[in-house]
Amino acid sequence: MASLQDIRRRISSVKNTRQITSAMKLVAGAKLRRATENAYAARPYQEALTKVLGRVAAASPDAELPLLERREAVKTVLLVVFTSDRGLCGGFNSNLLRDTERRVRELQAEGREISIITVGKKARDYLTKRDYPVTESHIDVEPSEFETTAVKLGAKLRVAFVDDGFDQVVVVYNRFVSTMTQQPTGLELLPISLGGSDESASDASVGDYRYEPRGEAILATLLPLYIDTVLLQAMLETQAGEQAARMTAMDSATRNASDIIENLTLKYNRARQAAITKELIEIVSGAEAL
Repeated sequence: MASLQDIRRRISSVKNTRQITSAMKLVAGAKLRRATENAYAARPYQEALTKVLGRVAAASPDAELPLLERREAVKTVLLVVFTSDRGLCGGFNSNLLRDTERRVRELQAEGREISIITVGKKARDYLTKRDYPVTESHIDVEPSEFETTAVKLGAKLRVAFVDDGFDQVVVVYNRFVSTMTQQPTGLELLPISLGGSDESASDASVGDYRYEPRGEAILATLLPLYIDTVLLQAMLETQAGEQAARMTAMDSATRNASDIIENLTLKYNRARQAAITKELIEIVSGAEAL
């Protein structure tokens, strides 16, 4: 049985841990508000850009652009995986990485060659350790660098698709749904699909538009912007989801620490009471013996 001193030490240790998890929860909550505002604010722009591209594509059915070219047989696929750089955020990264592994297995079962670009230390470390074909990594990207990183990465992906022989580029990230829910999402980035859904098709047919210059020239300008916007949105969604998951995880850890402290305190009091009772019994027994 643990001594009273051991129990006191453990109580002190758990209290220190609770202070840390409580502080991390407050920090994550403060960061979460700004991160969610940025993620929500960027969504209407991406949605509006997608609709505009759908309209222009519908008005230019004969446009032939490399970024729109859909290959007859998809043999090589490039995955771009977004995770956080830090841990202590529950299952935020592990759920996405399991989803990524599932996608890789399915693609390999179909006979497709896979290459992976990671954004975030957790994706790099996890996939590299398991010998997945990680060709490039981006780590420690600060929110102030999101836009610049998205533009640089978008340029590399366009070259990979047009010049390097990749038939498909898929972005894998956690879409921020709510503070409690982050949904692993796989989005086909290249080739760009426009006007494929009923909603976008009906949206594209609304109104009679005349484009100057020609629709093909407009698409050539907007398509790279669309790619950069999707990558930026993936970073913003990942950041918001990371802070939400960390806040939830630290809140749970803080409550668990409080429960442990309560149980240890009860155990300490019982042990102390037992020790006092034993001493009293020894004193009474000694007095009776005299």
